Amino acid sequence: MTTTVHRWTGRETRVLRQALRLSIRDFSARLGVAERTVSKWESGQDAVVPRPEMQAALDTALSTAAADVRARFSAALGTAGTRPATDAEHRGSSPDQTGELGGLTAVHLNRSQLSAHLPTHQLFDGADDIRASGLSLNLLCQDYADRHWLDLLARGGRLRCLFLDPDGAAIQAREAEEGFPAGQLSALTKLNIETLLRVRDRLPADLREHMTLSAYDETLRFNILLVDDLCVAQPYLAGTRGVDSPAFVIREDQRGAGLYAVFEQVFESQWRRGRLL
Repeated sequence: MTTTVHRWTGRETRVLRQALRLSIRDFSARLGVAERTVSKWESGQDAVVPRPEMQAALDTALSTAAADVRARFSAALGTAGTRPATDAEHRGSSPDQTGELGGLTAVHLNRSQLSAHLPTHQLFDGADDIRASGLSLNLLCQDYADRHWLDLLARGGRLRCLFLDPDGAAIQAREAEEGFPAGQLSALTKLNIETLLRVRDRLPADLREHMTLSAYDETLRFNILLVDDLCVAQPYLAGTRGVDSPAFVIREDQRGAGLYAVFEQVFESQWRRGRLL
């Protein structure tokens, strides 16, 4: 049985990795790409198409795989005994990034599901530009070790974090809405700010500009995380804690259309109104 793929997307890439029974780390090493690249392919599913040279590398990985691997791959895709889909069929069967989903590639019911599918090392390792706004930004400050931030910033990565002002009125309103004791979210936010300030202080003087922290005091609407061409957005719902809100994973469209551009504009607008820390 010969199995071929006319066009690889993130979906086929993930199925091949699973058929090979490899971790993301081992699969990326086999292809000669960064782990983050493989993670981005897989999280984007049908909306992400690897570059032509990687299409060829994936073709080779499949064609040189053992027969049992190819059988698992075909069975998982439902291609055994059928012809592979053409590019036109791919385009017709799933919306593109500027279609009705606007670049949306995944929805997770809460932050726990998001972290299970996109752990922080997959999100941040190898990133060049990270921008985040929200309340306490726990994902950045508690789920990613200081040494990883130091490595990322030392190799040229940049980070901008916009916290809800721990001394402002908006955070007090959110504490009341979520049912927290007065001052609890404020204390957590101060702790997270101090964590990143400690990281910045450990950087060489010429690299400290790679990390910029700011605060804003406005009604909380979204937690926005922009990592290169990937956006994760969580709404702050009335009476619902942030960790329990759905998380939307969105891929950037290079033409500037889609939801990524919307959330990027929201972040930049908030950033301009913030105060530097």
